[in-house]
Amino acid sequence: MITAKRRLHALVAGLVLIAGVGLAAAQTPPATDAPAQGPQATDAPKDVPNLQLSAAQKQTIYQGLTGPQAKNNPEPVGFRAAAGARVPEAIKLEPLPKVVVDLVPKLSSYQYAVVSRQVIIVDPGSKTVVEVISQ
Repeated sequence: MITAKRRLHALVAGLVLIAGVGLAAAQTPPATDAPAQGPQATDAPKDVPNLQLSAAQKQTIYQGLTGPQAKNNPEPVGFRAAAGARVPEAIKLEPLPKVVVDLVPKLSSYQYAVVSRQVIIVDPGSKTVVEVISQ
């Protein structure tokens, strides 16, 4: 009797394992033979610095820069706020306020803009987005 129970448990465990593998395989997207798309203007280059901001730092920066007095730039046609994107001239960059730089000193050499309710942190020399912070 005990051997039969063990076999039943082993059979059930095996079926559960097989079913789990089948479900995982069903969720994997099929491979395609389509050629990879070439880089686009907003694709992040490999040399964009990673600021490694914590969630708390991002929240503090967002709240500090998106108050009622913040200038919210509309998103220009063809621009998508993403790391590596070049910032068009239509977006006015501002120096980060001292209070933000005091909280996150590694941002001292960057500028920012609020675009479509997102804070973009920008390298002012290259006009490249290095971080996008949204709520």
